[in-house]
Amino acid sequence: MRFKFILLNFMFLFLFLSSFTSNVNASEYQTGVKSGQELVWKCNVCNKIEMDKIFGPEWDDSGIFKNLSKGTRMKWNISALELTETFLIIYFSIWEWTSENIWGIENNDSQITYLSNPKDYSQVLNFSQYSYFVPFWFPIPVGDYMGELSLNEWYNVDNRVLPTLNVDIKENEISPGVPSKDIKIIAIYNDQGILNSYKFYIKGNIVILDIAFDFLPIYVIPTLIGLLCVFALSILLFVFRKRKSVRRK
Repeated sequence: MRFKFILLNFMFLFLFLSSFTSNVNASEYQTGVKSGQELVWKCNVCNKIEMDKIFGPEWDDSGIFKNLSKGTRMKWNISALELTETFLIIYFSIWEWTSENIWGIENNDSQITYLSNPKDYSQVLNFSQYSYFVPFWFPIPVGDYMGELSLNEWYNVDNRVLPTLNVDIKENEISPGVPSKDIKIIAIYNDQGILNSYKFYIKGNIVILDIAFDFLPIYVIPTLIGLLCVFALSILLFVFRKRKSVRRK
């Protein structure tokens, strides 16, 4: 009876902690990334001929696509974070796309700013200020944040498996001749809000740009609750087996 009582109390404690943690996480958004963290992306596909046709020959002269080509990598170093009741901001240094193994000196500094509450945006949003049409980072929980934004008809948020932002832009929809043909983009984010996979399609599901996050962890750090659960269950199992062995004797 004592064993059952301990097990029942443990289950109630676990449910209480889980419920409390979920409520805390759901009530506010965070940056997901940390100061000093390095983020690296690699370009697996880059069809410059098609990109020239769609956006003109200067599409990679500036911004995040500057010097982009197959096999190159880009690095960000998160230099600072700013979290207020109004804004979520990350500041970072950028090393532009390169095929060199040594990064050298950073090329420039930048920042990304979001409103802390995605419902506070006063107008329908699109990310046309970016040449790539999607952010490389979102606040977390990323699926919840994207889902609360009021995005224009180009965008569709899909949270069924992984947080995904689908983009569908028709020919001449941005301006006359831009884009020169229909384009589609699928952007998938990880649990830190970092762009994990970026694929740019044209008609026939042909991928002309493929960029992937290149610094994935190979392990998962357990949470405090997870550690407590494993520890408590181990003790309970030990007590249970000890009692059974005593009874047999």
